[in-house]
Amino acid sequence: MLASAAKQWARDTMRGVGNLLLPSFTPDFTALDEEGIRLDVRQSIAHGFFGSSCATPGLDLEETGRFLEIACDEAAGRIAIGAILERPSIEEQKEVLQRAERSGCSHAFIVLPRGVRPESDDALYDWYIRLIGDSPMRFVLYGHDNRALRALHPSGLPLAVYDRLADLPQVVAIKLTQPINPVLAMQCCEVLGDRLIVNPVNLDLVPVLARHYPIQVTADWIVESVQSPERPLAVELMRAILAGDMEAALRRYWEMQPAIRAIFDLQASLVAVGGHPWQHMKFFQWAMGGNGGLSRDLSGVEPVPVLDARARDAILATYRQVGLMPAESDPSFMVGRMACSRGVHPDQLTSRPQYA
Repeated sequence: MLASAAKQWARDTMRGVGNLLLPSFTPDFTALDEEGIRLDVRQSIAHGFFGSSCATPGLDLEETGRFLEIACDEAAGRIAIGAILERPSIEEQKEVLQRAERSGCSHAFIVLPRGVRPESDDALYDWYIRLIGDSPMRFVLYGHDNRALRALHPSGLPLAVYDRLADLPQVVAIKLTQPINPVLAMQCCEVLGDRLIVNPVNLDLVPVLARHYPIQVTADWIVESVQSPERPLAVELMRAILAGDMEAALRRYWEMQPAIRAIFDLQASLVAVGGHPWQHMKFFQWAMGGNGGLSRDLSGVEPVPVLDARARDAILATYRQVGLMPAESDPSFMVGRMACSRGVHPDQLTSRPQYA
C-alpha cells in the first residue's frame, strides 16, 4: 500500500494530466530563450495540468540545470515541475538529479541510459540503487520495451526489478509508454499498482485500465496535441475518470479520438526505437498558444522526422476536426512567439534543423 510521505504526495498531487516542457532557443541556437520557456510554463498552468516535466533534447548539463531553474521559478509552486534523468551515464544522471533538487523540482523521471546492459535483475536493481541512493527526490520509473533488457523479461520491461523498486519510499510512479503492449500494461497495474501511481500515456488504454485499476493520471507527453486551454479535453476526460463517471469520460474520449489517433500514428513507432518528433511537438504546443520555435539539430543523436508543410497542415486540420481552434502557420513558430515579439525574424535563424 502507498505509505511513505513521497507516495502520499504522488497520490495527492499526480492527479489528472501533466505535459512536457520543451526548451526554447535563441535564433543562433547557442542559448536558451528564457522568456519562451516561461511562456510555456504559464501555458501549462492555463491548460489545467497538475505539472510539467522538463525534456532536455540537445541540452548540455549547464543548460539542463538552467532550464530546470527557469521552469521552477516561473511555476512558483502553482504546478509541479519534474526533471527527466536522460543523460548517457549514471554520473551525469546524478548531476542532473542534484540540480533538480536545488532548483525545487518535485519529482524525477528515470530513463535508463542506452549503454546499460545488465546481465541480471540484481545488477539492474543495483544500478537504480546507485542512482537513487538517499535522495529526497520522488522518482518515476519508465515502463517501455528496452531491447537491452529482454533477457530479464520478454517485454523488455524488467517487471521483477520494478517490483522490488516499488517498495522504496522514494519511488512513487511508473509511466507506461505510448505503444506499450496492453497485456504488459495490465501486468504493471497488477504487480505495481498497489504501491505506484500507474501513468498510461496512451489515452486508448485509460478507460480500459480504469475499469479495473485506480488510474488517476496521464502525464509526460505532448498533451497539447489533443486539447487547448479553452477546451481542455484530456483534463476533462481525466476529471471524469477520477469522479468515476465513465459515461462522461467516454464522451470526451470519442470527441478527441481523431487527435489521439493522430499523435499515436506520429510518434508511437519513433518512441519504440528511442526517437521523438521534437519539431512536431513544438508545433503542437505553438498551435495551442505556446512559444514554439525550432529545436537544435538532433539528427545525429536520434531519429527525428522533418516537420514539413504537409505535416503542419495535417496537424492543424486534425485540431479543427475535433473542434479546437489552432493558430494559423506564420513566422512566429520558427523563432518562437516571445522572440517574434522582440522583433526576431526567421531570416535571422542560423539553420532550420528538421524543418522544411
